[in-house]
Amino acid sequence: MSTGSVAQQWRAPWDVLQRLNAAEDRFLGSIALNQATMLAAADELQAATTDATTWLKAHPCPDEGLAGHVDLLLQACTEVARTAQLATTEPWADTRLAMVRLGRLLGLVDYHLHALQEGQR
Repeated sequence: MSTGSVAQQWRAPWDVLQRLNAAEDRFLGSIALNQATMLAAADELQAATTDATTWLKAHPCPDEGLAGHVDLLLQACTEVARTAQLATTEPWADTRLAMVRLGRLLGLVDYHLHALQEGQR
Protein backbone atom coordinates (compact mmCIF):
# COMPACT_ATOMS: atom_id res chain seq x y z
CA MET A 1 0.00 0.00 0.00
CA SER A 2 1.39 3.38 -0.94
CA THR A 3 2.04 6.10 1.62
CA GLY A 4 -0.48 8.39 -0.09
CA SER A 5 -3.33 5.90 0.21
CA VAL A 6 -2.54 5.25 3.89
CA ALA A 7 -2.59 8.98 4.59
CA GLN A 8 -5.92 9.31 2.78
CA GLN A 9 -7.42 6.42 4.74
CA TRP A 10 -6.27 8.02 7.98
CA ARG A 11 -8.01 11.35 7.49
CA ALA A 12 -11.18 10.18 9.32
CA PRO A 13 -9.33 8.56 12.24
CA TRP A 14 -7.28 11.73 12.60
CA ASP A 15 -10.46 13.49 13.81
CA VAL A 16 -10.73 10.91 16.60
CA LEU A 17 -7.08 11.42 17.51
CA GLN A 18 -7.49 15.21 17.41
CA ARG A 19 -10.11 14.93 20.18
CA LEU A 20 -7.61 12.90 22.18
CA ASN A 21 -4.91 15.49 21.52
CA ALA A 22 -7.25 18.31 22.62
CA ALA A 23 -8.05 16.46 25.85
CA GLU A 24 -4.33 15.98 26.49
CA ASP A 25 -3.74 19.70 25.90
CA ARG A 26 -6.45 20.59 28.42
CA PHE A 27 -4.95 18.12 30.89
CA LEU A 28 -1.54 19.80 30.51
CA GLY A 29 -3.13 23.17 31.25
CA SER A 30 -4.93 21.81 34.30
CA ILE A 31 -1.79 20.63 36.09
CA ALA A 32 -0.84 24.16 37.15
CA LEU A 33 -4.33 25.01 38.41
CA ASN A 34 -5.73 22.77 41.15
CA GLN A 35 -6.54 19.15 41.92
CA ALA A 36 -10.24 19.42 41.04
CA THR A 37 -9.45 20.83 37.60
CA MET A 38 -6.73 18.24 37.06
CA LEU A 39 -9.14 15.44 38.02
CA ALA A 40 -11.80 16.76 35.63
CA ALA A 41 -9.24 16.98 32.82
CA ALA A 42 -8.01 13.45 33.61
CA ASP A 43 -11.60 12.19 33.39
CA GLU A 44 -11.99 13.91 30.01
CA LEU A 45 -8.72 12.37 28.80
CA GLN A 46 -9.89 8.95 29.96
CA ALA A 47 -13.20 9.37 28.07
CA ALA A 48 -11.44 10.53 24.90
CA THR A 49 -9.03 7.59 25.15
CA THR A 50 -11.89 5.12 25.61
CA ASP A 51 -13.76 6.60 22.64
CA ALA A 52 -10.65 6.49 20.44
CA THR A 53 -9.91 2.90 21.47
CA THR A 54 -13.47 1.82 20.64
CA TRP A 55 -13.46 3.62 17.30
CA LEU A 56 -10.06 2.29 16.31
CA LYS A 57 -11.00 -1.31 17.15
CA ALA A 58 -13.79 -1.02 14.60
CA HIS A 59 -11.54 0.81 12.10
CA PRO A 60 -8.01 -0.62 12.39
CA CYS A 61 -5.08 1.28 10.98
CA PRO A 62 -3.98 -0.07 7.59
CA ASP A 63 -0.31 0.70 8.34
CA GLU A 64 1.45 -1.43 10.96
CA GLY A 65 3.94 1.28 11.89
CA LEU A 66 1.23 3.86 12.49
CA ALA A 67 -0.90 1.27 14.29
CA GLY A 68 1.96 0.68 16.73
CA HIS A 69 2.17 4.40 17.49
CA VAL A 70 -1.61 4.58 17.95
CA ASP A 71 -1.57 1.64 20.35
CA LEU A 72 1.27 3.07 22.43
CA LEU A 73 -0.35 6.52 22.39
CA LEU A 74 -3.59 5.08 23.76
CA GLN A 75 -1.73 3.10 26.43
CA ALA A 76 0.17 6.21 27.54
CA CYS A 77 -3.02 8.32 27.65
CA THR A 78 -4.71 5.64 29.75
CA GLU A 79 -1.81 5.71 32.20
CA VAL A 80 -1.78 9.53 32.33
CA ALA A 81 -5.46 9.59 33.26
CA ARG A 82 -5.09 6.77 35.80
CA THR A 83 -2.02 8.31 37.44
CA ALA A 84 -3.68 11.73 37.71
CA GLN A 85 -6.88 10.22 39.10
CA LEU A 86 -4.98 8.30 41.77
CA ALA A 87 -2.73 11.24 42.62
CA THR A 88 -5.70 13.53 43.19
CA THR A 89 -8.04 11.14 45.01
CA GLU A 90 -5.96 8.74 47.07
CA PRO A 91 -4.50 9.93 50.40
CA TRP A 92 -1.59 7.49 50.12
CA ALA A 93 -0.48 8.89 46.74
CA ASP A 94 2.93 10.56 46.58
CA THR A 95 2.22 13.71 44.56
CA ARG A 96 5.87 14.35 43.72
CA LEU A 97 6.35 10.86 42.29
CA ALA A 98 3.05 11.11 40.44
CA MET A 99 4.19 14.34 38.78
CA VAL A 100 7.47 12.72 37.70
CA ARG A 101 5.53 9.79 36.25
CA LEU A 102 3.09 12.15 34.52
CA GLY A 103 5.96 14.07 32.96
CA ARG A 104 7.44 10.91 31.52
CA LEU A 105 4.09 9.63 30.27
CA LEU A 106 3.24 12.97 28.67
CA GLY A 107 6.60 12.82 26.89
CA LEU A 108 5.54 9.47 25.41
CA VAL A 109 2.18 10.92 24.38
CA ASP A 110 3.91 13.80 22.59
CA TYR A 111 6.37 11.44 20.89
CA HIS A 112 3.63 9.19 19.50
CA LEU A 113 1.41 12.12 18.47
CA HIS A 114 4.36 13.63 16.61
CA ALA A 115 5.07 10.30 14.88
CA LEU A 116 1.43 10.07 13.80
CA GLN A 117 1.45 13.64 12.52
CA GLU A 118 4.57 12.87 10.49
CA GLY A 119 2.84 9.77 9.11
CA GLN A 120 0.00 11.98 7.90
CA ARG A 121 2.32 13.94 5.60
